[in-house]
Amino acid sequence: MSSTRAEIDNRLFRDLFLASPVAGYLCDKEGYLLAYNDAAAALWGRRPEIGKEQWCGSFAIYGTDGQPVSLDTCPMARAMRGMEVKEREEIIVETPDGRRRNVLVYPRTIKNHEGELLGAHNTLIDITDYKRQEEKHVMLSEIVQSSDDAIVSKNLNGIITSWNAGAQRIFGYTEDEIVGKPINTLIPPYLTSEEIMIIGEIKEGRKIDHYQTIRLTKSGKEIPISLTISPMRNKQGQIIGASKIARDISEKVQREQTIQFHAQKLETLHAIGKVISEKLDTPAIIQTVIDSTTHLAAANVGLCFYRVSDEQGNSVLSVAATRQGERFKESRDVYLDDGAIHAIFSGSEDIVKFEDMCKAPHVLSLFEATVGIKSPRIRHCLAIPIRSSDGLLIGAMFFGYTQSDVFSTADEDMMRSIALLVAVTLDNARLLEQVNALNLKKNEFIALASHELKTPLTTVKGYLQILERAEIDRIGRRFLTKALKQLERINSLIAELLDISKIEAGKLSFHFETFDLSELVLDIVETFHFSSQTHTIFVNNIHGDYTVEADRQRIEQVIINLITNAIKYSPDANKVTVTLESSPAEVSVQVIDEGMGLSREQQDRVFTRFYQVEGTSKMTGLGLGLYLSKEIVERHGGHIGVNSQLGKGSTFYFSIPRKQAESDL
Repeated sequence: MSSTRAEIDNRLFRDLFLASPVAGYLCDKEGYLLAYNDAAAALWGRRPEIGKEQWCGSFAIYGTDGQPVSLDTCPMARAMRGMEVKEREEIIVETPDGRRRNVLVYPRTIKNHEGELLGAHNTLIDITDYKRQEEKHVMLSEIVQSSDDAIVSKNLNGIITSWNAGAQRIFGYTEDEIVGKPINTLIPPYLTSEEIMIIGEIKEGRKIDHYQTIRLTKSGKEIPISLTISPMRNKQGQIIGASKIARDISEKVQREQTIQFHAQKLETLHAIGKVISEKLDTPAIIQTVIDSTTHLAAANVGLCFYRVSDEQGNSVLSVAATRQGERFKESRDVYLDDGAIHAIFSGSEDIVKFEDMCKAPHVLSLFEATVGIKSPRIRHCLAIPIRSSDGLLIGAMFFGYTQSDVFSTADEDMMRSIALLVAVTLDNARLLEQVNALNLKKNEFIALASHELKTPLTTVKGYLQILERAEIDRIGRRFLTKALKQLERINSLIAELLDISKIEAGKLSFHFETFDLSELVLDIVETFHFSSQTHTIFVNNIHGDYTVEADRQRIEQVIINLITNAIKYSPDANKVTVTLESSPAEVSVQVIDEGMGLSREQQDRVFTRFYQVEGTSKMTGLGLGLYLSKEIVERHGGHIGVNSQLGKGSTFYFSIPRKQAESDL
C-alpha cells in the first residue's frame, strides 16, 4: 500500500515538475543534471545531455554587471557547496544564438533524514520582460519629469492622479498640493463646460490635439495653453482616464499679437500712403489719417490741427477729430489761437507726453473747445508735431486717453511716421494750391492772348485777301500765297490753344446732332484731294449705316487732324487709307499711313500734351492735335488709340457710340 502511494506521489511530482511553466531542473550530489522541464530548455535555448553537464544547462552565464560567470561559481554550484546565495539573486543566461535573458534563481539543496546531501533543485524565473518594462517606465518617468510641458493624468471623474515638474512650473502647484484634487481647480469658471466636453471625447476613445484654451495658475492668473489629451487604458483595453500634455503658449500668443499689431501698423501706413497718393482732397485725407491712427493707437479721442487757405486765400486753422472710432461730421475750421499749439512744441522736436491733464489745462482746453469732450474726461495725452520739410510747425496731432494703461500701448514710432506722412500731405496741398493758381493764370493768359492775337491776324488776313485780288507780278503772288498759308497756320495754332484752355477750364462746349459719318469723311477727303500735293487719300467701306449722334464740327476736327498727321509723318509715301467700320452700338474710323511708325514708348505718350515724336522737330505743330482729339473722342464716350511698328507705318483709330448718354447731352 505504501509503495503504491509513493509511486503515485513520485509520478505527481514528476508530472508537476515537467509540466510547470516555470523553468526548473535537478542535479545530483555531484552537480550533474538529473532532470529539467521544457520551460528550462526553452529558457536555455538548448537541451543539455542528462548526467553529463554540471550545475546548469545554460550556454553561458553572466552577472548583472555583464561579466562572465563560470559554471562552477554559478548560484547552483555555490548552494550545493554550502556557500551563501543571495535571496532572489539575478543572473543573465545566454542562449546559443546569442539571446540573453534576465533570470532570478532560487537554488535549494535536497538532503535525506540524516542530513546527507542528495542533490539540489533550482527554479529559474525569467524577469526579462519585467526588467524592460521597468526600464521603460523609468525612462518615461524621466522624460515626463524633465519635460518643459505639463504632463498630467486624471481619472474619468476628473480627479488628478499624476503631476510632473513641468506642471508645477507652469501652474505653480506642487504634486502633493494638487494630486487628488479635481481638474476643475485649473479651469476658469466660465470654461467649466470644456471639461464635460473633454471627458465625453475621452470616454468615446477620441484624442484631442492642440486644443487652445485658458487655464488658471495657483496665483489665479489666466494663461493661454495648448492641450493634447489622450485616453488611458488598462491591460484589458478599458478606458480608465486621460493623459494631458499642456503647453504654455503665452509667448507664442504674445508674438502673434505683436506680429498682428505690426501687420496692422504696416497696413495702416500703407492705406494712409495710398490715400495720400490717390486723393487731392486734403480735409478728406487728414480725416482718414486721424481716424486710422486713433484706432491703431487705442486712443479715446484723436485731433489733428493743420493750416489751410480759405476761399480768400487767407491761412486758417482747421481740425479733423474722431472719438472712440466715431468720426465727427467732417474737418472744419476752428477759431483758436494757434500760439498755444506752438508753445507745446517750443522746446521739443519730438512727441510730448502729458501724464496728468489736470496739470495741462491749456492742452485739455483744445479737446473741449474742439469737440466738447467733458465726459469721459481725458486724463492723458500724446502730442505729435507735424513739421514741413524745412522744419516749420504746420500742424499737430493730439491723442487723448481716459486710462493710463492704454496710454502706454501707443506706438510712438508709428505715430512719428504718420506725422511725416501728414506733413507730406500738407506740403503737397500747398504746392497744389500754388500750381492751381499758376495754372489758372496760365489759362487766363492763353485765352486773353489768343483773343488779342485774333484781331490783328484777322485784319492782316483781310489786307492780304484784298492784295490777292490786285494786279501783282508772279513773284509777288508767290510770296502772297506763302503769307496766307502761314497766316492759316497761326490761326490753327491759336484755335488749338483756345481749345486747350477751354478743356482745362471745363468749358469746351459740344453741340450734338444726328448725321452720317461716312458723308463727313467723304467731304473731308475731297478737300484733301485739292489741298494735298503729295498723297492720295483712299476710302474703304464707305457704304453702310454710319449714322451717329455727335458734334459734327468736333468729329471733323479729329478726322482732319488724323489725316493731316498721316500725311505729315509719311513723307516718303504717297498714300493714306481711311477705313470705316460699324456695329449696332458704335461707329469707328481708321486712318492708315505708310510712314515712319512709332515705338511702344512713343505710342504710350503720343496723346499727351505738347508731345512731339523724336526726330520730327523740323515738322510744324505744338503737339496738341492728338491731345485735343483724345479729349473730344472721350467726351463723346468713345475711345481713341494707335497701332504702329517702327518703319512700317501707323494706324490711328477712334470709335464713338451711335447714341449719346442722356447725361452727355
